[in-house]
Amino acid sequence: MTRQVIKLGSSSIASRDGLALDVIAGLVAQIAAAQRHGHEIILVTSGAARLGRRLLSFEGPAAGAAPALRALIDSVRSTVRAGAGPGSAADHDRLVAGLQDTLLRYEVPAASADGIGTALPAAVGQPALMALYRQLAAAVGVEVCQVLISRSDLASARAMEDLGQLLREAAGRGLLPIVNGNDATDPVSALDNDQVAVAIAVAAEASRLLFLTDVRAAYRDSSLSDRIARLTPVQARAVRVSAGGSGRGGMGSKLGAAARAACCGVECVIGSAREPDVVSRSLNPRARLGTVVRAAGPPLEAASRWIGGMAYSAGSVHVNREAEVSLRTGSTLFLSGVKRVDGEFAAGAVVELLDVRHPERVLGRGSVALPASLLRLLRALSPQQVACLISALLRLRYAGQAPAADAPAVDAPAVEAPAVDAAGAPGSLVDPALYPDCRELAGGDSRASQEAFAQLAGFSADRIAELADALLHAQPQLCATFLLDGGFLRGQVPAQAAARRVFRDIHAVHRESLVVYPA
Repeated sequence: MTRQVIKLGSSSIASRDGLALDVIAGLVAQIAAAQRHGHEIILVTSGAARLGRRLLSFEGPAAGAAPALRALIDSVRSTVRAGAGPGSAADHDRLVAGLQDTLLRYEVPAASADGIGTALPAAVGQPALMALYRQLAAAVGVEVCQVLISRSDLASARAMEDLGQLLREAAGRGLLPIVNGNDATDPVSALDNDQVAVAIAVAAEASRLLFLTDVRAAYRDSSLSDRIARLTPVQARAVRVSAGGSGRGGMGSKLGAAARAACCGVECVIGSAREPDVVSRSLNPRARLGTVVRAAGPPLEAASRWIGGMAYSAGSVHVNREAEVSLRTGSTLFLSGVKRVDGEFAAGAVVELLDVRHPERVLGRGSVALPASLLRLLRALSPQQVACLISALLRLRYAGQAPAADAPAVDAPAVEAPAVDAAGAPGSLVDPALYPDCRELAGGDSRASQEAFAQLAGFSADRIAELADALLHAQPQLCATFLLDGGFLRGQVPAQAAARRVFRDIHAVHRESLVVYPA
């Protein structure tokens, strides 16, 4: 028995008039045959918004009626006026008014069509699409159930665990679960159904994932003659295709999604929805079908599935070779190993960990301990340099506030922290001659340290406040260590052993969240 997820893209079922019913009906019949042979199938489908737009007449044959009717009105108006006689004006007006009423049934102003977005068509199309699937499935003896998924579901480990249990139970009872991104309530995020399919496959503990598109495979050439037969996950992310599906994601999206699924132990096949017996052939490991992305290892353990395969990735963190070796030996990811940060994300977001020299290599995933803005500022710094930068950042944020009365004395020059000037410039608060923390950053032997100091010195007061507040929110214990010590106002990093252990333990990714994929 095989549990397989099938992702059916909008490009696969698109037709001039909306949806290709022959393709959908054929696939439903093939799924029914696979179920009779003991296989469990879960379908992730696009097409709700497309069908909704068709029903709302925003595209399709009805949309072409408006220009023709408008031309007819103009023709009638000019003809009647040319031969107008006594009493003909009223007849002309009635005729034009009648045609105008007819035109209003078909005409949708361009602004309305563009501004309608995705939510309304999806809301109209979702029940219609399910009614279509239910009718086609009933004809071949299959009962369906619908599951709508939003980004908030993908952001919750508990929600995805419950969803996986639901899908396994439904598929085990012979039902056909039909899953779609909920563009009606989550239109802004515009979920990529290729990534949704990976999350569904991991949650449902599927062994295979079939991507159906409008081409037979991934190709290396625009003439579609050089088919790519088999790929590893690294090869799937590295290959550059010149032709692919025309849906929202395209072939590049499918190869990236297939690579992530394969890292989670799910074998993937990319093929055409119009290929004869594509479902049964995809279930046969020996069949020559489309492009196969081989699983990189066994399926993930239950505790690793959400971070490793279900959660929606908010960005990526590129690390060096030393950090990769450390991760594979069970250590965490410290800031010194972070070399590049892509994307904008908050603390706690799930990101991909990539090899900085070979970005096609996905090393794993994890939940970041700091937002992207701070990771960019602190990347590649040693623990001591991180402490110096945080000391200077907090001084810029809280300049002019006297240290606590009970703050321990520090052997440092008696320098009163100058206030920020009226224009918001940091002034001498980052002067290396006055503050040891800035002196250590600016005079450091690493390029990263010097670049971080230059950035800090150039930040506006608003940017300083944003970064410091984000740090306080993400790392309250760390900030408390500096604020209670009070030495940061004089440029001194806390010297107590307990305090130094706190900032030496600053990491980029939460230890308990790290999922490292097989090498």
